[in-house]
Amino acid sequence: MSRERQILGAAAELFYERGFHNVGIDDIGARVGITGPAIYRHFSGKEHLLATLYHEALDQLFLHVGRGQGDPHAELEALIRAQAQFTIDHRELVGIYTREDRYLADPWRTEVARRTRKLMELWVGVLEQCFPARSEQEVLSAAHAAVGLLHSIAHWPRAALQTPDLASLLVELVRSGLASLDGDVAVRA
Repeated sequence: MSRERQILGAAAELFYERGFHNVGIDDIGARVGITGPAIYRHFSGKEHLLATLYHEALDQLFLHVGRGQGDPHAELEALIRAQAQFTIDHRELVGIYTREDRYLADPWRTEVARRTRKLMELWVGVLEQCFPARSEQEVLSAAHAAVGLLHSIAHWPRAALQTPDLASLLVELVRSGLASLDGDVAVRA
C-alpha cells in the first residue's frame, strides 16, 4: 500500500472516530508510523486530506450510477442501489462527510459542493422522469430524503448493519417511499 493510501486510511479512521477538529497531523502520522510533518510531503494539511477523501468517495459513487439504460425506473433502482451499497461499504467516510463537511475550506469546499450538486441533480433528474406530476420542490425534497435515509447508515449501530442483504432491504425501503410520490405505494419491480 502506498504511503498516501496509508495516510488517507488513517485520516479517515481518525476523523470518523474522533471528529475532524479533534485530530491533529501528528495523530495521523502516529497511526501510519511516521512523524506528523512527514505527511506534508504528500498533503498540504488536514483540509487537503479531507477534500481528497471526499473526492475519492464521489469518484467511486459516480462510477456506479447511470446504469438504468434509458428506463427511468431502472435508473432509479440503480441509483438507489449504488448509493446504498456505497454507504454500506464506506460508512466511515459517509459519516465523516455528514458530520465534518463544515471544516472543508476553499478551494476544496467549492469543488466538493459542485460535485455533490451534480450527484443531487442526477437524483432529481431521475425522479422527475419517474414522477412527472410532482413539482420541482417535491422532487428535490424527495431526492434529499432518499439520500438522507441512505446516509444515515453511517450512524447506525453495528447490530443493524448485520441485516442479511442490507443493500436490497434499503433499496426496497427507499423505492417504496419514493413510489408514494405518484400515489401508488406498490413497489415497482
